[in-house]
Amino acid sequence: MSTRDNEIPGEVPATQEAAVSPASGRHGGTAIRASNYPEPIGVPPTIEWLKVEWLTVDEAYQRSTDNGVSRRLIASIANNFDWRLCAPLVVSRRQDREFAVIDGQHRTMAARLRGDIPHLPCCVFNYDGTAEEARMFIMANRSRKQISRLDDFHAAVAASDPDAMEINDIVTSAGLSVARNTGPNTWKSGEVGFTTSIRNMVRKHGRKIVSAALVNIAEAFPNQRLNNAGSVFLGLVRILANPPEDLDPDRLVTALTRYTTQDWGSFVIGQSGAEDRARAIQEAMLMVYEDVGNEP
Repeated sequence: MSTRDNEIPGEVPATQEAAVSPASGRHGGTAIRASNYPEPIGVPPTIEWLKVEWLTVDEAYQRSTDNGVSRRLIASIANNFDWRLCAPLVVSRRQDREFAVIDGQHRTMAARLRGDIPHLPCCVFNYDGTAEEARMFIMANRSRKQISRLDDFHAAVAASDPDAMEINDIVTSAGLSVARNTGPNTWKSGEVGFTTSIRNMVRKHGRKIVSAALVNIAEAFPNQRLNNAGSVFLGLVRILANPPEDLDPDRLVTALTRYTTQDWGSFVIGQSGAEDRARAIQEAMLMVYEDVGNEP
């Protein structure tokens, strides 16, 4: 609740205090600062439950929500509102019953859209005017580390997301594993990072063809860092989805071993789109496949 307990509508858990701040002494004792760290900047905030109607969005520095992406995001949050995901908003106390939202405008607008969430938890700061609010908005957004697609994938596996679990099973069944980092230079042998391509190809061609392509990669490039393996994968899928007459799987794997995945990547230099790259590497693979067939 806010410090104005009698003005907050709805039920707020009785275990929550009206306003909590480390500076208020509510946590018992004074924190001990390590001597090798500088004094913290600013004054600690309070944590308060505030009426949604008291929350304002200053268009002078906030991102515009008058676009399709933001409208869809707000609608999604409203439709799937989950208190477990509703961290306290960062707000600035401007004056009585007016709090400018620094971080959390989409949650604020989603609560307004629903109409049945009268209050939100807020981390309340006292900033020195709009200019400081704008600086804090910039600093908060510039320092925020975006979750990588592979971080997202592994989190989805841990959360038992069906699509992520299927992709992970396909990859591991082929004798490969999904990398933890997006930078190929950090990958170990047998790690792949093209989970989006795998998902798209499963939807387009089915699990059998995708599994076969990954098995071919695992067999052809053991103990290799699989740079450019995403392009190799897409080229293989094109071949396996529309195979030449009497395709010999063993001969195809032998053809793949003629180059490393890094070298196979040279065949897609200058190609701009995923389809063009996949077609270029498919043609290169089939040429090498024919050459292997002509060998004595």
